[in-house]
Amino acid sequence: MSAQADHFTLAVASGKGGTGKTLVSSNLAAMVAASGLATTLVDCDVEAPNDHLFFDVSAEVTLRVDALVAEVDSTACTACGVCRNACAYGASRIFGPSAIVFDELCHGCGLCVDMCPTGAMHEVARRVGEVCVGVPTARDGLTVVTGRLDVGQVKAPLVIRAAREAGRSCGARFVVLDAPPGVACSAVASMRNADALLLVTEPTPFGLHDLELSLRLGSDLRLPMGVFLNRDAGEPSDALDRLAERYGASILGRLRFDRRIAETYARGALVVDVVPGVREVLAEAFRSIRRHAGAKSHANREIVLR
Repeated sequence: MSAQADHFTLAVASGKGGTGKTLVSSNLAAMVAASGLATTLVDCDVEAPNDHLFFDVSAEVTLRVDALVAEVDSTACTACGVCRNACAYGASRIFGPSAIVFDELCHGCGLCVDMCPTGAMHEVARRVGEVCVGVPTARDGLTVVTGRLDVGQVKAPLVIRAAREAGRSCGARFVVLDAPPGVACSAVASMRNADALLLVTEPTPFGLHDLELSLRLGSDLRLPMGVFLNRDAGEPSDALDRLAERYGASILGRLRFDRRIAETYARGALVVDVVPGVREVLAEAFRSIRRHAGAKSHANREIVLR
């Protein structure tokens, strides 16, 4: 509810893996879609996507994702070294009578192509991953977009941007971005330009430590932020409260530790369909993060979550 009137993009992220980010993303998306608001769930964890495992996805469309990388025509190359000196990423090297390019290091900026005095450098498209767009059966109003990075490839942000673009093209009014864990380039590519950020954490020292890294990143990106505490043991959380407050965030939801949640998740089912109380906790977190982001227009009208 963005800021663009009737569209709201929420990034769900965490500083570390295993905190329950996917649980929150998949269940929240299904719940909001069931309430009549067209929703798209975008799995940006392209190195290990698993949101689709919770849905029976049909009518899937697969889009190839390519990266432009430099390539050398060895018959035209004079090994002058201009491309090597120009490349800021060290992708071009001179070995023997010709330059070579390391695909993994090439960012596709095209500078070497522009500067090559003999025209030996050119760009070619290399596949790095794919994006799948599917509609789950028995989940009206929901579309699931899955980004997948090919094994051995390193250009995850490129696949994430393609997945987000595919998600936008679905025209949903609510988009959930399931970001990869951590605060590296992939996380930034997933969060950037979202309307709000919901950070999922757990009540452990590691959880708090990595939550602070995520809060710093969200603050640098100037995103409205909220924190969702998973596996809450019901103990005092003064340290968590102080940490969130330091970065202008607050605790928007607390999901108590419940063995039934873990069992349901392990079966690949949605906990909002099975475990009592989860729906209410997620619904309140959804309403709170929308208010925090200043959602307006259609999306800001009260939605009866069911």
